[in-house]
Amino acid sequence: MKLSLQAKAIMLGAISGLTAVGIAFAAGEIIRPRSKSTLAAAEQLSVPTPGTQANKGYTLFMMNCAHCHGNDARGDEGPDLHGVAKSDARIDSIIKDGVKGEMPKFGAKLTDADVRALIAFVRSLND
Repeated sequence: MKLSLQAKAIMLGAISGLTAVGIAFAAGEIIRPRSKSTLAAAEQLSVPTPGTQANKGYTLFMMNCAHCHGNDARGDEGPDLHGVAKSDARIDSIIKDGVKGEMPKFGAKLTDADVRALIAFVRSLND
């Protein structure tokens, strides 16, 4: 079966595009690789006791926050959450209202109970 010149051009474009995406992802890992110490620390993050508010907060953290604060909550794009000295009211405000240019707002996505659970998880990191 012979392909038209147009079909060949489309296939070549698709292959080139996929190659470019693959190179971009590979370059991202080369430029900003995860260190072994970061990966080891993530494995050492203790999961709070099941059924507790902190455990619910841990689950919410992993779904909503870990991509910026790191799986170990020691920071990545976002700051380290271990030893946070801010008041619960301030943490509540930051989670709900975000930080302009640094952290998105989660007030529309998370309930008040969810935010309290996240605060309980952050506090458990101080133990």
